[in-house]
Formats: sequence, structure tokens, C-alpha cells
Amino acid sequence: METVQFYTPRQRAVLQLLLLLSLLLLAGAAATIPFLWESTSLWYKFGWDRTLLQTGKIAGLAAAVLLFLQLTLASRTMLLDRVFGLDRVYYSHQINGFVIIAAVLLHVLLVIVPEGISNLPIGWKFWPEMLGAAIFFTLVPFVFLASVHKKLLSYHIWRRMHRFMGYLFLPALFIHILYVSDSFNQNVPRYSLFVFTGVILGIVAGNKYRVIRQSLQKMEIRSLQPLSDAIVQLETTRPSTFSYAPGQFAFLTLWSAKGRAEAHPFTIASSPTNDDSLHFMIKKCGDWTSGITDTPFQYATLEGPYGLFSYKANRTTDDIVFIAAGIGITPMLSMLRMIAMEHDQPRTTLLWSLRRKKEMFLQQELDNLADKISSFHLHLVYSREKNGGRINREMLRNHFDSIAKTGHYYICGPPGMIQETRRNLRDLGVPRKNIFQEKFSL
Repeated sequence: METVQFYTPRQRAVLQLLLLLSLLLLAGAAATIPFLWESTSLWYKFGWDRTLLQTGKIAGLAAAVLLFLQLTLASRTMLLDRVFGLDRVYYSHQINGFVIIAAVLLHVLLVIVPEGISNLPIGWKFWPEMLGAAIFFTLVPFVFLASVHKKLLSYHIWRRMHRFMGYLFLPALFIHILYVSDSFNQNVPRYSLFVFTGVILGIVAGNKYRVIRQSLQKMEIRSLQPLSDAIVQLETTRPSTFSYAPGQFAFLTLWSAKGRAEAHPFTIASSPTNDDSLHFMIKKCGDWTSGITDTPFQYATLEGPYGLFSYKANRTTDDIVFIAAGIGITPMLSMLRMIAMEHDQPRTTLLWSLRRKKEMFLQQELDNLADKISSFHLHLVYSREKNGGRINREMLRNHFDSIAKTGHYYICGPPGMIQETRRNLRDLGVPRKNIFQEKFSL
């Protein structure tokens, strides 16, 4: 079965630039509305009052564009994943939330100052303004909660609430923009708003259709067995139309007699050359994953694949170095299995850190890979064993002294480990463009 075909790094760079320029062009076009299609609220404003009010309207329109954009960032748009990577898209979604709050706050302040506190539009007569105020006072705690939800709410409750509120903001914002300013009584701004909203809804609907279509492909659960005290391996059948690249992940949903469990992202550990089945290695670390072996699941569905964390997404190289900690070995395992099946194999090194020897669950697999990959170097590190150690700068220098700096380094593990390892590799002279990681956190 064929694997996912990625854009080349050069193609991704061009597409990234084009998409960012399109966003700037859109924001720039929106910024012209207060000037080319003035509202009556500007007719009797002069000097600084007029400038402040126009700037406030521009800030409000910028916030609106970014808020509409949030829906495309959150709906797992495949094009954005193939160009930026879903981890970066989600990170942009988080940062964009704070930018929106700043723009909305600026909008409110700059609109109020020229009018004065005593002339605040309060009452049913000013319902569009009141709707905007409701959006503002709902949006601020909503974004704050998004930044701390892991400490307050379980994932599935947060996800449902976040999705519901996100969809609620769209019609509320559309109505506010349409009626709060008579600029949108004029044809060009009004039709532009309808077209822009339609495009966003079309993108979201297209993503939903793709997800629903994939969810109809039921996968038989062949086995669900523990590999260690903390790791469980799930094996399912592979849909005939599902293609992926080594290192990619998918959102997996397990169904039981009680219904569906919430979809969770898991790396696909099997090789794309395995046409018959898919393997997922799941760490028991949360409320749902801790009890995964206690539920009699009937079948599974998935959505994806996603991610650019794959050597297939980058230019070819003679040296590949995988650096993993704990369950971070999963994408590396998929890539190693793929390399083992290829004719032209790069020199491959794996540095894998575990806490204790009893946590090792892939020894036989690694031995088999060593037999199939012509140049394979394995370094195991046990951080909590006697005479153990951590993946630090000295260890990297000792292990990889002979590895060319033109090689590619793939890092996967806890966020702190990824940041420290990336920094140490940079200090050792590895170019930034040759270091790859995937920040994925929900």
C-alpha cells in the first residue's frame, strides 16, 4: 500500500509564505472598510476622536478575521497539516486566542474613548453593541480557561465545551458585525462578509465530512495486550483506503456497548508496508488510558493521518539519529520498521532513554531491526538504574561524535526532554534545520 506523499520542504516553505500573505491581504482588505465605506458614527468625529474610532474599528475587524480563522485552525484542516504540521497549527490556535483578546480589548477601548463613558450604548435599542459586549465578556474567560483547562477539567469535558463555545461565537460574531455598523449595509462589505463566512463554513463542513466518512470504516480489534506494566499494544485491522507515512499519528476512537470513547491522538507504531493491520502503543497515564484494558471494546475508528514528524517528509540524508524517551519511541519504531524494509538504508542510530530496565518492552523487536538494517547503532539509557544517566550534552557528544552534522535528528519525549535535547544538539553544532520534533499536547 502506498504511503502519504508529502510536499517537499521547499514546497512547504512556498505554501507557508503564500498562506501567510493571503492572511495579511485579507486583514489589509478588512482594514480598508472604515475608510472606504464609512459608517455614520464617523461623520461627526474629527481629529484624534476620528482616528481613535477608525483604529478601534480596524482592531475589531482584525479580531473578527482571526476569530473566524480559529475554526479552521481547530478543525484539523488537512492542507494546514501538510503545510505546517498539526502540532504547529494547534500551537498557533492557542497563541491566536491571546492575540484575539488583545485586539478585542483594543477595539472596545478605542471605540469607547471617543464616545465617552456617559454615552455607552446600553439598552435594547443598541442590541448589536450589547451582543458585542456579551461576546467580549464571554471570550475573555473562555481564552483564560483554555490556557489552564488541564488543571481544572478532564479532557473530554473540556473538548466538548470548547467546541460548543467555538461554534457559538461564529453566528454571534457574524450578527454583531452585520448590524453594529452601517458600513455593512453597503454592498461590497456586506457581500464580502457573506462570502468570507461561507468559505470558513465550507472548510469546516469539508473537514467534518472527511471525519464522518472515515468514522464509517470500522476496524476490528484483533488484540489489546500489555507489553509492560505501563504500556499496552492495540492491534486493529487496516482500512483498505487508509494510507500513512512512518511517524504519523491518528485520532483513535474505541467503541464499546456503551458507545464511543473520546477520540485520542496516538502515533501509528506499525510500518506503512504492513497492509494488514495497524499497531498503537498506549501508555497508561490518564483516566481513560489507565482503564483501557478493563473495557470490552467492540471495534475502532480513526481520523487522520496527521503530522510531519517523518523522515519521508524531509530531504534524504545518509545519517538519521532517533532520540526518544519512554513512549516517545513509538514514531521512531514506525520509521525504523520502514527503513528495515527499504533497499537504500541510511546509517541509523537510536538513543532511547527509559527509567528502569524492567520498563523495556521492545528488546526482541530491536534485535530484529538490528539484523535488517545494515548500519544500526543502538544506545539504551536507564536514568534511574545504578550507574544510569540522562540524555544530556555530554552523553550526546560521546554517542554521536562520529555522526555527521549534516545528518537528521528526530526527538520525541516529554516536552522538557525535547527542549533540552534540542538545545544541546544546537550547542554541539547541529543546524536547526536538521533537528525535528513534534510538540503535540491537548
